[in-house]
Amino acid sequence: MGHAWSVLCPEAERAGMVAALKTIDFRAECEFAQNAAELRRRMAESALGERSALIGLTTSGVSDVNLAAAVVADGHAEKVVLALRSPSGSLRSRAAQAGIDDVIDLDGVSPAPPAEKGVAPASGLLPECDGGRISAASGPAPALSGARAPILSFCSGRGGVGKTSVVACSAVAASSWGMRVEAVDLDLSCGNLFAMLGIARGTDLSRLSADDLGDKGRLGRLGAPCGERIRVWGPCERPETSELASAVVPGLLGALACDSDLVLVDTSPTFSDAVALAVRESDRVVLVHDRRPGSLASLARTSGLAVRLGVARTRIARLENRMDARDRTDPSFGRAEVGLEAARAFTAFDGGDEVADYLGYGDAAGLLEAGSPFAESVAACLAQLLKELGVLPEVEAAQRAAEGPIRRRKGLFGRRREAV
Repeated sequence: MGHAWSVLCPEAERAGMVAALKTIDFRAECEFAQNAAELRRRMAESALGERSALIGLTTSGVSDVNLAAAVVADGHAEKVVLALRSPSGSLRSRAAQAGIDDVIDLDGVSPAPPAEKGVAPASGLLPECDGGRISAASGPAPALSGARAPILSFCSGRGGVGKTSVVACSAVAASSWGMRVEAVDLDLSCGNLFAMLGIARGTDLSRLSADDLGDKGRLGRLGAPCGERIRVWGPCERPETSELASAVVPGLLGALACDSDLVLVDTSPTFSDAVALAVRESDRVVLVHDRRPGSLASLARTSGLAVRLGVARTRIARLENRMDARDRTDPSFGRAEVGLEAARAFTAFDGGDEVADYLGYGDAAGLLEAGSPFAESVAACLAQLLKELGVLPEVEAAQRAAEGPIRRRKGLFGRRREAV
């Protein structure tokens, strides 16, 4: 299910408004209000954070920015967005001061096809899955029922939190459950996901063309295989070509999602254009962090940026890495920050030197087979996310992982196992 939006605009502008909305929330489900009073009533009748508002080109006598500011002040909307033609810098500044989340320039949005009266036309950033070719026609992204694989992006606001290790272990865990996995490394200049998965290189994203993305068979041959069920994409062979790869990211993710069971995206420590595009198209954005000084600040910056990019708060989760198995997750950590108010919290246990040893030799699969607390807790996080999305494989190992990681510790009477 997509996020619910109430839209207020002239009837003749509805197609364009929905096309604009889909640029920031490709799964948006729209309904149209007839006037400002109806829009505000719908906001008030919805649960807090359940519905967002899109306002633009109204003829009610109240300026769009003032109406949007009033909806913000009401406090019921998850997000409030303005869509106008050629909005000025001063208007954008006023909107920001009023707490309006985004201002979309309609002149930069392609019009959507007309729809039946009162029904939002379908449009999506991701392409449709159509046999051996990927159709670029506008249409809704397929539902998570097997037609399109879920896309999970793992992000952070700083380096060294173990994000790539989490993605590598997630890939081998999903593969062990029988899933076909596409692992995409968007740390385009210096990524090393391929090395942790034990292969010499991934596919150079800067060399992919529109023709490659449009042909399912051709694209499949370009992926760097890792075992039978994992293909690795990225980074760029030469760091100086990384800027060339950003443009292919939406098309690549859409194509891979049509030909796999799961797409995992590793990202750079900071939000490049490629990362921002991937995050907007992801079904879940997992913010990886630890407890080092400054961790909360970087986590807050990243979650706030994700929200400003149009990621619904319900699609954001956080994963605390390198957690001591004797500790418990603090559910209040980060909750006051934008985007983390209701973010589901996961933990990955500290695996010690064993993790660095295995991954240094490119043996992420061996780390999972060895029963590493780190690998098992990462697998548990992945399984719970997939269960939440309705795509968890019905195999014993996956179902067991979804029950949660196992805490292992040595006590007075030897090793004890304690479920969390």
